[in-house]
Amino acid sequence: MNRKYLFLLSFLEGSAVMACELIGAKMLAPYFGTSLYVWAAALGLTLGGLMTGYFTGGLLSKKYQNRPSLLYWIMIAAGFFTALMPYTSEWIMQSTLGWTLQWGAVFSLLIFMFPPLVFMGMVSPVIINLLNTEVKGAGSSAGTVYAISTLGGIITTFLFGFYIIPQLGINYPAVVTGILLSVLPILSLLRLKIYPAAGVLLPLLISLVGMQWKIDAGGAEAAQTLYHSEGVLGQVKVADLPLAAGDRTIPARALIVNNTLQTVMNLEDPTYDFWQYTKYIPLFTTIYPQGSKALLLGMGGGTLVSRLHQRGMNLDVVEIDGRMKEIAVNYFGMSPDQEVTIDDARHFLKTSKEKYPVIIYDTFISESAPEHILTLEGLADAHKRLTDDGVLLINFYGYLEGNRGAITRCVYKTLQAAGFHVDLFTTPGSEQERNILLIGSPEEKNWSDLPVAGVLPGDPYDYFIPSNFVDTTTAKVLTDKAPQLEMYARASADWRKLYNQSYTLFFSHYRKY
Repeated sequence: MNRKYLFLLSFLEGSAVMACELIGAKMLAPYFGTSLYVWAAALGLTLGGLMTGYFTGGLLSKKYQNRPSLLYWIMIAAGFFTALMPYTSEWIMQSTLGWTLQWGAVFSLLIFMFPPLVFMGMVSPVIINLLNTEVKGAGSSAGTVYAISTLGGIITTFLFGFYIIPQLGINYPAVVTGILLSVLPILSLLRLKIYPAAGVLLPLLISLVGMQWKIDAGGAEAAQTLYHSEGVLGQVKVADLPLAAGDRTIPARALIVNNTLQTVMNLEDPTYDFWQYTKYIPLFTTIYPQGSKALLLGMGGGTLVSRLHQRGMNLDVVEIDGRMKEIAVNYFGMSPDQEVTIDDARHFLKTSKEKYPVIIYDTFISESAPEHILTLEGLADAHKRLTDDGVLLINFYGYLEGNRGAITRCVYKTLQAAGFHVDLFTTPGSEQERNILLIGSPEEKNWSDLPVAGVLPGDPYDYFIPSNFVDTTTAKVLTDKAPQLEMYARASADWRKLYNQSYTLFFSHYRKY
């Protein structure tokens, strides 16, 4: 056989493996989030599928030596199951939504991502067998095949991560990847006069046309979906929909990230705050004169930007997702004059030379908090950017007690270790419903004079948790080398599970493909 042709097929297989893994992980995010558990499931099932394929491919290549048709049929099967991923993933994830986060993610991946990866794993052993006409060349052939396959994976990772998924989403790329993986093997089988191979083109083309059918069949929800984008940082949608707010339903415009609410605007009353913390955070800026600088890390739809502007703050805004400024301006009324730096929060803190009296962390991506900015080293970077009389405000999970509150207690202890005086302020509601604001300052603050009239009923200190209520006996100081990801995963998994029971399936209907 033509060695260059086999190397080309190896390149395509390696490319498809990484495309399949990235697409599979991104398909999980709207239903199961982006926590450590989800990524562990995606990586584990990828390796498991490839391992199964390597073993099976080795057995088949030994039993059916020097049969190119075997290779072609394996690649066609891999392409076929890859093209099916947008269809098989949706129904299985909706069926497992009520399971635990770990088992729901694992079982879903077994159904829609594992099969194509098994067939992709078979490809390399079969190609090596076809190349090895001489035993002495086995090592060289195997090394070349795996190198070329890996090269394809590297190139695809960059292309899909930086361009294809952000620009084209995940559904069309999955189908097109399956077709590209299958076309050359189908043509090769036809050259061998194995004409039934042509029949495989029909379901592949149907799956491509089916994407357009899914767009057209979106119904009323699709008509109210104003924006839909897939990216490495997650699925983002803007939709107009009714939302329950207390004892009433409001006509809302929602920014939905991985099927979780990120920003909500009342279309009848833009001054309304759906999330309590967005009206409380600005209270802590009133100890500084109007025109004072503030750094907001994490923007979402821009609610906090608007509230801080109303307080007269001079804002620098940092947002990691480049889609957000367009969304905030076009759909949520943020001023287009507000400059937004697209950067990672930790990187910005390290490289900025500016000092701020106020730094605000509002950095959740759906249910996941970016742990690297909350380590001792990350908080030290924030400390350097604060003025001596400054304040650091961190929006965080509402959990404080038990296993799921362990990470909050650790962040509290880490703030103290980083040289901050720490206060805990809670929004109303149970642990599952509230937010905790961790307030750090180089100098101890007296918050008794906060201008709470019209915002908070009663004394402001009714909303603070006394320090003796925070048990840090077993809490760990978070560091870059030991960020305690498992503790974050507990909190995010618990939050996501409760959210899935109420909202995720409902929000999944608002989509454009």
